[in-house]
Amino acid sequence: MSTWLIGMILTATTLAGVPADTRAALQRKVVIYASDLFHPHDDPDDHFDLATLFALPDVDIRAIVLDIGDRQKQKPGRIPLQQMFQLTGRRVPFATGLSQPLKSTRDTAADQPAEDQGAVELLLKTLRESTQPVTIITVGSVRDLCAAFNRQPDLLRHKIGRAYLNMGNAADGSEWNVDLDVHAYVGLMRSGLPIYWCPCMPRGNPGSTFWTFGHQEVLDGAPRPLLNFFIYALQTVSPRELDPQAALAADLRPWRHLVLKMAREMWSTASILDAADMRIYRVGDGYVPARNAPDGGRIAETFTFAPARVEIDDRGRTRATLNATNPNMHAFRVTDAQAYVKAMKGSLRRLLEHFPLAQPLQQNSR
Repeated sequence: MSTWLIGMILTATTLAGVPADTRAALQRKVVIYASDLFHPHDDPDDHFDLATLFALPDVDIRAIVLDIGDRQKQKPGRIPLQQMFQLTGRRVPFATGLSQPLKSTRDTAADQPAEDQGAVELLLKTLRESTQPVTIITVGSVRDLCAAFNRQPDLLRHKIGRAYLNMGNAADGSEWNVDLDVHAYVGLMRSGLPIYWCPCMPRGNPGSTFWTFGHQEVLDGAPRPLLNFFIYALQTVSPRELDPQAALAADLRPWRHLVLKMAREMWSTASILDAADMRIYRVGDGYVPARNAPDGGRIAETFTFAPARVEIDDRGRTRATLNATNPNMHAFRVTDAQAYVKAMKGSLRRLLEHFPLAQPLQQNSR
């Protein structure tokens, strides 16, 4: 019996009798994360998403894809990514993605330059080597993931447990991430992979993940090195003026008011929490994301993923039927609009307040 099949059986059934170290490894979610993360940023929601992912316990991040390779060459996302490695003391393999949009839904992009192939190759390598189901989280286009599927569809069908696509419009309109690479989006949505669709638009629609917060509401309890990470990003500091790594240990508190008075639009928080098997609990007046119920906590039912039949045309426009008898994916749905925003805000604040800093930075955390 293969190690892959053993892993599937153990995670799908009971882990009783399994050695503690093996059980702990199998209970961790294996994740590949793809993001259009840049410095200077296009939209700093990506920095908050990155911090959210690294704040979560029991998540084994195996690989990171830096999306949209041509922009990465001008605005390298490796700068905030390497800052995150320093903040947490973790190192994750990463690679820059394809520069050009796919020419069709079946394009393998094998003809694009060798220097742009790193992300597709990293995706395939990581999936081949995993003995557990892999959860994919995409924030941006799905160019590299679609190209990987077109090269080795059976591998992706076999190894991907869930694929969260943070993109699309729940009301048949256009959307930024879709427009980055329409063929890639259409190809993935028609792939038959276990997709968890997280539409970003339209704002206020129950099918959209969109929410907002004021920075003061979330960041005023964050440890100083993490706050420095956001100050550096939001003020678009040049690495030539202040080294990105040195900035994390500096005292940038005099500039915190420039950040705390801002507001932020967000889309991907719910998908990241769900991908990590985190539930949101109401504890007193606050919200706590956790795998198991905290003392005094009760489930806050604010969103769900409903089985859906989603049809998509060649332009990337969709028509979804929720709770369909013949579903081809799961679709995000807000079940309590007011509580949803409060739960997202409270969960993010909680995660950032308790952010897992590496030991050398903990001494200067306040």
